[in-house]
Formats: sequence, C-alpha cells, structure tokens
Amino acid sequence: MNKAPNYLTYPKQFTPYKWYKPLLVALLALCFYLLFSIVLSVIAGVLAYNQGYDLQKMLNGGYDTLDAYSPLGAVLSLGSVALILPALRIGNRIVNARPFSSYSSSRGGFNKSVFFKCFCAALVLVGLPLTLLSLFLEPHTGHVKFTTLGFILCTVLLPLQCAAEEYMCRGFLMQMFGSWIKFPVIPILLQTAVFAALHPYNLIGVISVAVMGAILGVCAVITRGLESSCALHIVNNMTAFYLAGFGFGGVRTEVQPVDLLTTGGFCCLYLLFIIFADRRFGWFDHIQTNEVTTFNERIAGHHM
Repeated sequence: MNKAPNYLTYPKQFTPYKWYKPLLVALLALCFYLLFSIVLSVIAGVLAYNQGYDLQKMLNGGYDTLDAYSPLGAVLSLGSVALILPALRIGNRIVNARPFSSYSSSRGGFNKSVFFKCFCAALVLVGLPLTLLSLFLEPHTGHVKFTTLGFILCTVLLPLQCAAEEYMCRGFLMQMFGSWIKFPVIPILLQTAVFAALHPYNLIGVISVAVMGAILGVCAVITRGLESSCALHIVNNMTAFYLAGFGFGGVRTEVQPVDLLTTGGFCCLYLLFIIFADRRFGWFDHIQTNEVTTFNERIAGHHM
C-alpha cells in the first residue's frame, strides 16, 4: 500500500496554493480570533461580576491561579484557546487555497479510528504512569476544586483546547514552514519554538513544553496527520487537570526537573510506539479520500 503524501509539503499539491496565502490565512484567523475573544471576554466579565468571581486574579496569576475547574474558569481558560479552531477555519475558507481537512492529515482528513488507537496508546504509555506517579508522590490536599458543571465543561473543552493548539502549531504553522523550507527538521523546530513561547512557565517548564512540542511535531510528520499528536496532547493535559482538580498536586508555573524527566520520558516512549505502529501495523497508511483531486477539479470547474 502506498503511503500518504508528505504532510509538511502537502499544501503545495493544491492548485490555488501560493507561498503567501498562509500569511493571509494567519491574518484573517487572528482578526476573527480577536473578535471572538472580545465577545467571550465581555460575556465572562459580566458573569464574573455577577458571581463575585476574581477574574483579574486568574488572568494575572499564570498557571498558579489557572482555573479549569469551575464553569466560568473552564470557559475562560480552555474555551478561549478553543476559539482558534473556528477562527482558523474561517480564515482558511476565505482564502480558499486548500480544504481545511488538509490540516488534519495528508490521508484525506481526520481519521477517527487512527485517533482512537493513538488515544488508547497514550493512555497506557503516558496517562496511566503519570497518574500513578502523582498518586504516590504528590500529597493529596483533600481539596477538590471541580464543581460538577466545571468537570463536565473541562471534559468537553479540554480536548478542543488541545486540538486547537495542534491545528495551529503542528497543522497550520508546521505545514506553512514545510511548504517554504525543504529540510523537515527546520519546520519541526520552528513550530516547537512558537509552541514553547506560548506557555509562560519557568525555564524548566519551557524546556519541557519544547520537548513536548518537538515530539508532537515528529508524531505528525511520521503519521502524516494530527491524530497521534492530538491524542498525546489531550491525554497529557487531561491527566494534569484531572489530578489537580481532584486534589493531587496542581498545574504550576514552576516546573521541577523531575517533571521534565518523567513527562518527557513517557512521551518519548509514546513516540517510539508510534514509529513501531507505523512500520509494523501500517496504522497511518490508509488514504480515506483523494481530496487533492477533488478540490483541484472543483477549483478548475469554477474557472471554466
């Protein structure tokens, strides 16, 4: 079975694609994201005032005051990031240089079966060992931060938040750099730098995020899509937020070296499994649809 096209250079296979069009998408996506964020901020500000919620403390305290456990906190901390998805989708639709599904993979869109397999692997190789370590090493505070509605919203919004970061960094940015630069390691490193810069941790924390970003980028390149990186990202974040929400440790700005070693080590183990699954089982070979031909023919038909 033939493998799917190179994920990094995949955008160049679509007829309307030009080197400058990702910049137009980025500009439009930024405008729509700011618009959506303003609307969300106004609504959140009104609700926070009515509920006596200390919005300023949460926004100014970094990860130490991050709240994904109450309904309003989950919407602000996770939902605000998830807004990247509709903003990017609208920006791409206006420019119309390629289908939005091409961000998902070069195999014809997002494959749910592939995601489920990768998600299960991430749970076993990353989520479970990190949970066990936290249960044994982190003292239980006895303070459950979750409200019932907060837990539900966190569970719904956290995967969207992770997916938004994947589509922005491993999808849009890495493919943009990949369409400009021939050497694949450079697009991976560039998106890693952006990903790390967006997380206000201490130095060890930034290094940890950079390691994670590089692993996620390599996963996307190897699998020709975002399913494997989305799965790892979601499991890693859900593990951290669930443990913190139920009183085991917390999401902190000051990351310790042991956290870098454990999280980085388990994520490397997951990457090795993804490489094995690609070579041994061919999980990432199946092409769902030939979206290049379909999209290019549709564009050609519009110009006739």
